[in-house]
Amino acid sequence: MQNKYLVGIVLLGLVFRLINLDQSLWLDEATSILVARDFSVSQILTKFSPGDFHPPLYYLVLHFWIYLFGSSEIGARSLSVFLGLLGIILIYMIGSKLFSKNVGLVAALLLSIAPLHIYYSQEARMYVPASTIALAVVWFFLRVVEGPRNLLFWVLFSLSSILLIYTDYPLLFLFPFLGVYLIAFQRKMLAENIKKWSVLVLALVLSFGIWSQTFYSQFLVSMAVKTDVPGWWMVLGGVNAKQLALVPIKFMVGRISSYDKEIYALGVGIAALVFLIPLKNSLLNWKNTKFTWLWLIVPLLLAALVGLKLSIYSYFRFLFVLPAFYLLVAAGGSFCRNNNLKRLLLVGVIAVNLTSTSIYLFNPRFHREDWKSAVSWIENNSQDSTTAIFVANSQRDPYRYYSQTVPSYGPEGVNGGYQFIWLVRFSQPIFDPKDKLRHDIENAGYKKIEEKDFNGVVIWKYEKSNSLAYANRY
Repeated sequence: MQNKYLVGIVLLGLVFRLINLDQSLWLDEATSILVARDFSVSQILTKFSPGDFHPPLYYLVLHFWIYLFGSSEIGARSLSVFLGLLGIILIYMIGSKLFSKNVGLVAALLLSIAPLHIYYSQEARMYVPASTIALAVVWFFLRVVEGPRNLLFWVLFSLSSILLIYTDYPLLFLFPFLGVYLIAFQRKMLAENIKKWSVLVLALVLSFGIWSQTFYSQFLVSMAVKTDVPGWWMVLGGVNAKQLALVPIKFMVGRISSYDKEIYALGVGIAALVFLIPLKNSLLNWKNTKFTWLWLIVPLLLAALVGLKLSIYSYFRFLFVLPAFYLLVAAGGSFCRNNNLKRLLLVGVIAVNLTSTSIYLFNPRFHREDWKSAVSWIENNSQDSTTAIFVANSQRDPYRYYSQTVPSYGPEGVNGGYQFIWLVRFSQPIFDPKDKLRHDIENAGYKKIEEKDFNGVVIWKYEKSNSLAYANRY
């Protein structure tokens, strides 16, 4: 019977993850797909990775995935959809092991309709795949601790840990949590298997060592960003009060927001009340929930400390602890002695998840930047001698993905002698805070004649005045 429920939950999760899966790609997704589609394996490792901020595993897997399923929005995103569904199964397995099958089912249900998990399950990026690999590491760790003589689980734990290293750097904070748990609560098991743990640690260090030179190159690139584009550095995730608060808020309500801050605060407050009671129950039952609390808190705490120096503290980078959050909510509800309250809490959490998820899925304002429509509008309304110009070359990938006819350039395109210019204002406050490109275009004799906004992709159309155009010919 439990398996039937789990199948139903996974199918429910699939339905939610397929709704509007073909919405427009945003910047980083387009970069992922172009790299995976157009680069060879060796080029991904040697040409692209040194200038990126992530390990290469996701791009390598996506490279082969789109060979089978194509590079369309749905084809590329289906990798995250598949791994997101696998994560639902794994959280059930972990919840059943740590608490009970009922808790595992509730946690799986909550994750299947979780607004933040659904959002990133619909994205061609590494965050949901990373979360699923983290779940696999936790599962195999529990099996190793439970039965240390089983060599298969040692091997699987080791392999999944190596995959973790090469998926996303914030996942490295998962290992201190496991170490803290071993030292604090499994000292006997640790002592009896010290040779195995030593070999495992050595294997992980050597595995990361192979990548260390490229990692150092990436570190230097990130430090250059801090100096050259300080606005982008903060967007990447500098630690401040807002970023610290966004982690629990986004875990509860996902990426939705409101122009009316009072309404948004009210909604978040209601959600917090719904989640607070089961979380409090879990904390009061520390003996039974200590493993899961450490899973949630230790990575976030360490990331906050590192984030004082490096810009890594953004809520979406910690999707790998979201399952711990839902396990604590599910377990906390099960600890309620009053069955009516238990049901009320479950209905409340489900209501929050479904409301937030529905707002995201069915309100286009909360979808990604609409590059698909923006590029279509440009190409359907372009004449001869037309180009699109960006404030930074690094922002052109979504345009390159969708464009078929109208060429694009960075700021250097101003001097191309075009009659019409589409000025793409995307990320202008960050990469061109003094609006230099706009001034250069207008000083070159262009006049703004049209403006459109495609869910954050703002485009201005410029035309060169006839008198100046005529003078430039002679």
